[in-house]
Amino acid sequence: MRREWASPEIAGELGIDPQSEVAAQRLAAYHGLAPAVLEYNRASRFLLMSFVEGLQLERDWIKRPERRAAMQVLITRLRSIVTASLPTLDLSARLCDLHERLVRRSPDCAEVYREELYVCLYGLSKVVDGAEVLVHGDLIPENVLVRADGSLCLLDWEYAHCGHGDEDLAGLALDHTELRAWSLAPEDFDLRVRARRLLNELWHALAATWVASGDGPGQTI
Repeated sequence: MRREWASPEIAGELGIDPQSEVAAQRLAAYHGLAPAVLEYNRASRFLLMSFVEGLQLERDWIKRPERRAAMQVLITRLRSIVTASLPTLDLSARLCDLHERLVRRSPDCAEVYREELYVCLYGLSKVVDGAEVLVHGDLIPENVLVRADGSLCLLDWEYAHCGHGDEDLAGLALDHTELRAWSLAPEDFDLRVRARRLLNELWHALAATWVASGDGPGQTI
């Protein structure tokens, strides 16, 4: 499989760092959670990875006991991978950065998110967050392959970083609120979910401005 990145300008706008992505995927591959990186060409902005036989995770995975168990194993394994080699994510700063970029490209669209931004920033200011484990950063069904043996493999590590063990779970909980029971810090979990929803919405709104101009964030083929 081949992973291609958009131009440095667009990648920078959307917070994508190819070198960090490659480093994260290599780490995850070592632990059996991602395809092996075969080649990384920094100048041409692409990487080649081993092909993984599998099917995309079903949207209704949580209703399937075997998939639910596999996802819980995946979350547990990610939480066990301690890393200091990847950048950490200051979520408050990232939210502000995306919003400011959206203000420059589409002021009216950015205004829609202003109040929610302030609410999330206030809540996050009260959270003491230890960042120490591998976080995929975009754990959605489209980025998960189910191997023949039922184990899961993760693609698209562009938002991977060193962070809290509840971060990927918060992304999953956008569609499945019952996953709160898996949380390591239940008292902060609802806020994490809310902030993750805002992060997604700001990212998609900003990405849409680039798509409208005839470009995009990159792809895996």
